[in-house]
Amino acid sequence: MAPSSMARVAGRAGPEAPIDLVRLATNTLGNRDLEVQVLHLFKSQSSTTLERLAGETDASVRLDLVHTLKGSALAIGAERVAVVCESLESKMRSVPNPATESLIAAVDETNRYIRDLLEG
Repeated sequence: MAPSSMARVAGRAGPEAPIDLVRLATNTLGNRDLEVQVLHLFKSQSSTTLERLAGETDASVRLDLVHTLKGSALAIGAERVAVVCESLESKMRSVPNPATESLIAAVDETNRYIRDLLEG
């Protein structure tokens, strides 16, 4: 990540930030190139997952999609996305087709943050 990119989001690098940058650095062993790759991968995977979730009717597949997204979110330090996934997983076990708006919002916020980190 370029220093100018980091400066653009410095005001959002604390606990309110969509991504815990310390956890990201820890999980990537401080390798900046790997951080960038992982962030790109999350951005792509999360968007694809939301698209698949919107079109999927099989409850077990939907549950697997949300669970996989939760793991990816935890790997990059996107705690808010992981918490929303956890809540949605619980709802999916008792409600046939729970609303996903909160997940969409959390992923959108995180992906905007990633774009801010990577562009600069």
